[in-house]
Amino acid sequence: MQFTMKWIIKILDIEPYTITCLWNDNEIRDVDLTDFINKKAKNSKNSYYQLIDKNRFSEVKCDGTTVYWENGLIMKDYDGIEKSGPLDIDPDILFEMSNKTKEKSTIGKY
Repeated sequence: MQFTMKWIIKILDIEPYTITCLWNDNEIRDVDLTDFINKKAKNSKNSYYQLIDKNRFSEVKCDGTTVYWENGLIMKDYDGIEKSGPLDIDPDILFEMSNKTKEKSTIGKY
């Protein structure tokens, strides 16, 4: 069995809790994060809780590998100073949650 790593090249469309992405194999797939966010958001201290807000969700960006939200995490650096960082999701997890897009009219939208 051949395993090919998947990553997101570009975001094509954003709807509440669904991101349409162009993947490195040139497939266009919808990633519906509704269940993921609902599960993570049961705890208001979870970093993903902030994504319940549709405006915050729509701030999603792509770094050429996966999707992320700027300043979504507070972390301690090696020197012990708290700094903000991106909140991301592993592209393998996103691919597992995705479905092939039926309509391709969104190409080049973002």
